[in-house]
Amino acid sequence: EPWSRIRKLTADHMVMSRRVSAHVQSLIEIDYTRIAGLRAKQKGQYTERGVNLTFLAFIASAVAQNLRKHPVLNACVMGESTIFRRDINLGIAVAVEWGLIVPVIRNADELNLLGTARAINDLGERSRGKKLSPDEVQKGTFTITNPGVFGTLVGLPILNQPQSAILAVGAIGKQPAVITAADGSDTIGIRTMGVLALAFDHRIVDGAGADRFLADLRKSLEQFPEDA
Repeated sequence: EPWSRIRKLTADHMVMSRRVSAHVQSLIEIDYTRIAGLRAKQKGQYTERGVNLTFLAFIASAVAQNLRKHPVLNACVMGESTIFRRDINLGIAVAVEWGLIVPVIRNADELNLLGTARAINDLGERSRGKKLSPDEVQKGTFTITNPGVFGTLVGLPILNQPQSAILAVGAIGKQPAVITAADGSDTIGIRTMGVLALAFDHRIVDGAGADRFLADLRKSLEQFPEDA
């Protein structure tokens, strides 16, 4: 079967990315129990407004806010220089029957949780319906991919050039975990857990910088505000 145009573009882009960038991955475990509670509490309100509130919306919102504090994760390489981008434009990878497409949420850090969830829903539906304009799949500065929606524990993605980082969301589910009480005692409890994997370009992003970003992202997710 001959490759389709999008399969040829994907193949060329991925091989080029591996050739150009120094790929490194870091993984971090996230306790989504608080977010699971917020989602259960707010999901009905969002549904009434025509929006499906997913875990991905919480993650994308937290990523956008933390990229402002870690600008090198939102940067790109140009020759022997680093270009720091002012705008935070999140690419959200969408699997479709005919391949993979990455529509972009422009200025994602300016949206609240509802706006982020609405944008993800809209871009996903129009991606599957082949209704995106060419401009809506360009000028992304950071990408999020979600292999966990298929039950995958974690993915180790390839950078979406010329971006310096991409985040993979692993499967989210209930697991036994150690819970430390205020008095320091430990118990075993049921928590909603998942793994995030960050692939980054070691030409401009050092491991410490990537891991600080992941630590701040975990804090934001585990302490997600109710009124975001």
